[in-house]
Amino acid sequence: MNNHIQSEINKDTHVGMFVYFSYLTDRRVMDCHGDTVGRLYDIIVQTGQVYPHSSSLIIRKGFINCQYTLLPWDQVLEIAPKEIKLRTEKSSLSFAERHEYKHEFSLRKDVLDQQVVDTHNQKVIRVNDIHFLTVDSSLAVMHVDISIRGLIRRLGWEDVVDFIVRLFNRKAAYLHTEHLISWKYIQPLSINPVSMSLKVDVPQNQFRNIPAPDLGEIFKDLNTQDQIALLKSLDLNTRAKIFRNIDFKTQRFLIDQLGVAEVATILNVIPPDEATDFLEQLSREMMQKFLSIMESKQAKKLSELLGYSSDSAGGLMTIDFLAFKKGTRVAEVIQQIKGKQFKGETVQFVYIVDEENRLVASMNFQRLIAANPDDPVEQAAFPKTYFVKLDSSVKEVAYLMEKYKYNAIPVVDEHSVLKGIVTVDDILSQVIAIAWRRLKKINVTPR
Repeated sequence: MNNHIQSEINKDTHVGMFVYFSYLTDRRVMDCHGDTVGRLYDIIVQTGQVYPHSSSLIIRKGFINCQYTLLPWDQVLEIAPKEIKLRTEKSSLSFAERHEYKHEFSLRKDVLDQQVVDTHNQKVIRVNDIHFLTVDSSLAVMHVDISIRGLIRRLGWEDVVDFIVRLFNRKAAYLHTEHLISWKYIQPLSINPVSMSLKVDVPQNQFRNIPAPDLGEIFKDLNTQDQIALLKSLDLNTRAKIFRNIDFKTQRFLIDQLGVAEVATILNVIPPDEATDFLEQLSREMMQKFLSIMESKQAKKLSELLGYSSDSAGGLMTIDFLAFKKGTRVAEVIQQIKGKQFKGETVQFVYIVDEENRLVASMNFQRLIAANPDDPVEQAAFPKTYFVKLDSSVKEVAYLMEKYKYNAIPVVDEHSVLKGIVTVDDILSQVIAIAWRRLKKINVTPR
């Protein structure tokens, strides 16, 4: 936060440029003649903006048998130090016993005390207060306050607690450190009770820019309802990022919540080897159900992979790789690669095969780019290509990858036909799993 904003916050926030929601809650609302209408209960804001502006206010009157009314914000004349003044008359307002504004996004209901995602720090937080900038008679949501002081402020104990803290330490961080997070980084998780999806239109690229492992951690920190709401509101590729980075127990839970068809669409876009890892843990009946409704091309790949042992090269390999026929010109290979979409881990190497798809040679991108564009691609290949068989063990694959410093190694069948590649990520996850099982057997917990 810049110094200008910080200095403004340190002023009297009750009536200054900045104001906290806790200072406005239950503030007396007066009509144009100065008669008391009720007290401010909640504020509805316009969504789809970087900093949402107040659009309506909900006024409550009574103590035991409360009644509520909704009023457009343009009827607010002034936010004074002790009251909110309206342009309208008290007699023109209609109160009801309920305030069911389910389709509106209100701060008290949908943000305060709720779980939200801080997409900048990539974590789930809970909101203790909301920080406004006053713009004429309107309010713009600028920050959320996640501090203990924000909670104390809402409880009405700020003056007392501040006094006690000053007695012991005038320089205490509690008094001088703000824990405000800009609203532009906040993804509220307000759930539409009908569609069970997020009601707020917040730019989804906030989520796309979060690394996949962090996105998985954010997802696991949410409660069940918010997990489902979040997934339903994201694009397919972002859902796939989350799915790939959560444990099987959570993945299995999503089948019950989203249905087989919805999860199958996610499996269609994740790497085949990772989809295989998921399917292998399901019952045979459930596995076949997924394969029957998935895209035929992806289902065929997965069916082939599922035929191999999970601790063999065949079970670990992915069948997404770059292979070209012997005799193809280097320029043509480069041109085809430019038009392809692929995962980064599968494009470390280019493989050359013959007419029967038998592995002939391999090369990395550095050799390919340095080659003469008019030469046949095999002329730029490594002098020798190392490979493993479908039934090669994890140890064999790991040994070759470590010895020759490969990030990926090709897998062939008994006829030398190229079937897939094992990447360093695949082998590392398997080796870690083996090591973890051994540690558990001897009752050792890594520090």
